[in-house]
Amino acid sequence: MANLSWPQRAALALGVALLVWGVVDLVLGRIPLGLFHVITGGAVAAAAFRVRAERFTGTFLALVFLVVFAVGSGTPGGPLDAGTVGNSLHLLLGFASVAIAEGCVWCEQRARQRLP
Repeated sequence: MANLSWPQRAALALGVALLVWGVVDLVLGRIPLGLFHVITGGAVAAAAFRVRAERFTGTFLALVFLVVFAVGSGTPGGPLDAGTVGNSLHLLLGFASVAIAEGCVWCEQRARQRLP
């Protein structure tokens, strides 16, 4: 854990938060959103231990969360509508995923500069 860079730590925390959010959604009967959050949380948490994998996962999930935000807020009452707060969090998660992916790129570049 101490060897993880800041984007990896952020991704691990984000993955755990998504898993918890997904379990809460499943308990409340919001099955599509619950499955979405559990799957994405598991993917982010699993990829957090490799910078290259997290870069790809962050990029992919940024697109996914931004599309879910657009669909959820565009179709009120639809299966991906998480309400105003949930849709706002999806937008925030989309941008956070971009930041994590960009942070992983920065970490890879710094690691290459240190090599002789």
